[in-house]
Amino acid sequence: MNIAAKVVAVIGAGPAGMSCANALLSFGLEPVVFERSDHVGGIQRANFHPNLWMLGMPGETGTGITERLASHYFDLPITTHLRAEVLAVARHDGGFHLRLATAAGEQELAAAAVVLATGSRPRTTPELTALAEQSRCVIVGPLSETIRDGIHSGRVLILGGGDNALDHALYLAERGNWVTVCARRDFAARRQFQAACAGRPEIELRRDCLPSALSLRTDTIKASLDGITEDYDWLLVMYGYEPNTGVLERFAPAIRPALADSGHIHVGRGQRTTVAGVYAAGDVTDCIQPSVPTAIAQGLAAAKAVEQDQATQST
Repeated sequence: MNIAAKVVAVIGAGPAGMSCANALLSFGLEPVVFERSDHVGGIQRANFHPNLWMLGMPGETGTGITERLASHYFDLPITTHLRAEVLAVARHDGGFHLRLATAAGEQELAAAAVVLATGSRPRTTPELTALAEQSRCVIVGPLSETIRDGIHSGRVLILGGGDNALDHALYLAERGNWVTVCARRDFAARRQFQAACAGRPEIELRRDCLPSALSLRTDTIKASLDGITEDYDWLLVMYGYEPNTGVLERFAPAIRPALADSGHIHVGRGQRTTVAGVYAAGDVTDCIQPSVPTAIAQGLAAAKAVEQDQATQST
């Protein structure tokens, strides 16, 4: 096996990407990791909530887990490029040719396989994104130090009806806030969250509720709900997550993996996508339960599939 045949490009350095790189190294392959941001860990790095899915680590936050994973990861002899953007990916000599913009300048890489571990981001709308850019009182997604430390004794409007929306309603109610939660249809959150919120006088749950207008004042957000305009101190957007699949636009059309109806990358056994030699792991895939443990497991599974497939090709 030549050097290029051992190189595997891993795009994304969250739990899935770090896990995959670690496993690839143990299988005798050479992972090269590219991460868009200036840190590893993905969105979990900002998750101050306890991770409910990690057995054996009760109460440990996503931030704590990420710090531990990153500490192990940086002890490994893995080439990692932070602040790196994928410019193009094409099929070449039975493998792949990648062109990338890194902090050191534009680079090219020949790789036997590509693993997509680009994760997810909070779902929003252009209007809400614009409001968040104008005011620190509009927060998109649940991972915010301001939510953790900076919201007290205020009126909070939460848009969304899932677990994150109601979990945060309870969190903020315990800190002296009055919270209105608006779900576009019915609430999809777990029953225990709905029951807990229903038992708190500080929390109002509104079904079939969608603001007809949102605007900013100097210190407040004006929202029209069911024909009535009200002022809030904070607006939190908890519409869930969507996969980071934008990188696929940089792939040559013939090697773009198929997406599931949800917009996630569809994978089969071994985290294999519909394109030979391209694998995907973590929240970017159509996983039944996105979480740190599943991302780590999928990263390992993808690495094992790469090893198996490369061994088959070399015989």
